[in-house]
Amino acid sequence: MSFIRANGINQHYELTGNGEQRVVWIHGIGGSLNYWAEDLSKFSGFQHLAYDVRGMGETEGTSDAVSLEIWEKDLSELLKALDIKNAIIAGSSMGGAIAQRFAIDYPDQTAALLLLSTSSRVGPAATDHWRAQADKAEKNGDKLLAEAQRAVAFYNMDEELKDIAVTTLILVGDADPTTPPGGSVIISRCIVDSELEIYAGLGHAPLHESDEPVERVQAWLATVQTA
Repeated sequence: MSFIRANGINQHYELTGNGEQRVVWIHGIGGSLNYWAEDLSKFSGFQHLAYDVRGMGETEGTSDAVSLEIWEKDLSELLKALDIKNAIIAGSSMGGAIAQRFAIDYPDQTAALLLLSTSSRVGPAATDHWRAQADKAEKNGDKLLAEAQRAVAFYNMDEELKDIAVTTLILVGDADPTTPPGGSVIISRCIVDSELEIYAGLGHAPLHESDEPVERVQAWLATVQTA
């Protein structure tokens, strides 16, 4: 694991695997690159970049408010610092929201998009939930987590997703209590020619819960690799 300064902060990352094409893996809120520890070796033939989002894991945090826009710029500058022209962008939950925002604003750096257990919008109930969680985290002294929770308390990218033109695969479990499958259906309707898989009985971490979504990603990556 290594550190590099990009977009004004020290970012913690890990490069594994071999291949000309790169896959970037973005974890969920409060997580770290370790979320993907058991996954990346399953997808051979690619170089994998996993990293800690600003203020999480071992990546430096700041006292300022964060946002999807700040997080996506962190990734853009990280790729530049590592001399990676473009990559397949994969994200889970919050990481999926960052991935969508990144594909919208940095299309030249996005080769394809893999969205896991995520959403393109936050409704009123979820907004209230995240704001309450943020207040609780701040009261407990975790300012960085509180700012991250406020950053995901509201967004709506539906209309902008219609401009995404890269190959996109969307996976979700129908028993996901955090990001129910309806959100993935909305994403699939917004991104032209995207592929959607809904897995019966799976929750918020489909790649960790069953071989079936892993095999689906393996097959999809093979088509992206040869495109």
